[in-house]
Parts: sequence; structure tokens; C-alpha cells
Amino acid sequence: MTAPFPDPAAGTHLLLLDPDSHARLRCAALLRAWGYRVTDSSEPALLDRVPLLPVDLALLDPSDAREAGWGALTRLRQRSRLPVIVLLQQDSTLERVLALERGADSVLGKDGEPRELQARIRALLRPREGDAAEVLLFGRFRLEPMTRRLTGPGGFCVVLSQSEYKLLRAFLERPHSVLQRQELLHLARGDGVTALERSVDLMVSRLRQKLNDDPSSPLIRTVRGIGYLFDPPLR
Repeated sequence: MTAPFPDPAAGTHLLLLDPDSHARLRCAALLRAWGYRVTDSSEPALLDRVPLLPVDLALLDPSDAREAGWGALTRLRQRSRLPVIVLLQQDSTLERVLALERGADSVLGKDGEPRELQARIRALLRPREGDAAEVLLFGRFRLEPMTRRLTGPGGFCVVLSQSEYKLLRAFLERPHSVLQRQELLHLARGDGVTALERSVDLMVSRLRQKLNDDPSSPLIRTVRGIGYLFDPPLR
């Protein structure tokens, strides 16, 4: 990874756990260049001390030889809602699904684009208080969380279903990021989902219809064989 322009985040403390010392040092340097305070370690058991540490978000590569990272993530989720980004060396669909099922809030490949990692961290650290009343704006669209009403130019107005609303929020919180179908299913339906990944395609299709998404310049782009990417309008 090569660092994009710095994004100061003074006062925010990140916990980075990775058994690969070279990858860990590179990532820690990147995070510090963005202004974060970073504690890094090769020991996933450090997650067990999270209630005693002033940590705002954890980044974890759970693929150590003892598979201790997966167990630490499971234990963390039993007692804490600390945001967790799982970083995968082998970025397979199976590994992503496992990470989400164990309680990860977001999953990325370790060789991914730094700007995407930066965007995911920002989204997970965004304050949640008052979300129910917060009006979300993108381009010339306005989304009202309380009523799930979406309005836009020319008198455009539709009401989204609960799953459509959650899907659109997932896209809004992760703009310009490729999201796999299983990840979107988790974000839109919640933990423990058993629906087929094809149901994501149906939800996306319905959301596109309600957005009057222009196929020639779509807001929601299909990334063949992987999932979808949300490209919000600038105005």
C-alpha cells in the first residue's frame, strides 16, 4: 500500500493485530500517516483486553497459524460492539463470509486500495447518536431515516422498504467501494442471514428502480463476478 493524502484523525486510537510483522508495520505506518494513534501487535488475544483499552476501532488479520484470531473475534463480539475491520491475506468469498459471520463490521483484502481502507475506517467511526433523526443527503437526493422517504429533483419521492433502506445506507457509508454480495446481504439483513446471494441482486434491482437509476450513468454499478459499487452523484 502507498499512502494517499493524509487524513488527520488526532485522538482516535486504532488497534492493529496482524501476525505478519512486515504487513503490520506497513499498515501501522499508513494509519499513523493519516493521523491515527495506533497500537500494533501480533497477538490476537489482545482483543480480550479491549474493555480495558481506550480503543475506538480494531483491524485484525485472523489468519495466524493457531487460528487464534477467529476465536478472539468471536469472544469480542460476545461482550463488545467495538467496530472491527478484518484484513484478509487470502481474500476469498469463503473467508469474507466467515469474517462477517464471526462479527466483523467490514472485510477487506490486505492488498486493497488504501483509499478504500480509509473510507471504511471513517464510516465505522462516524458518530451513531442521532442517526434516527439524521437526514442523509447525496447529490440532489434526500433520505429521511425516520420515514425511509427518498426525495429528489423534479418532485421525485418514493418510500423505501426496510431492506432497501438498509442497502442504500450501506452504499452511502461505503461510497466508491466494491462490496461483495454476501457482505451486502449481511449489511441489509443483519446477522445470521441464510438467504441466497441472488436475493441481493433482487434487492439491488428494486433499489435501482426506485432511484430511477440511469443505466448509461448508474449510481449503482455492477462489478461482474464480485458485487456492486456505489458511485454517488456530486450534485
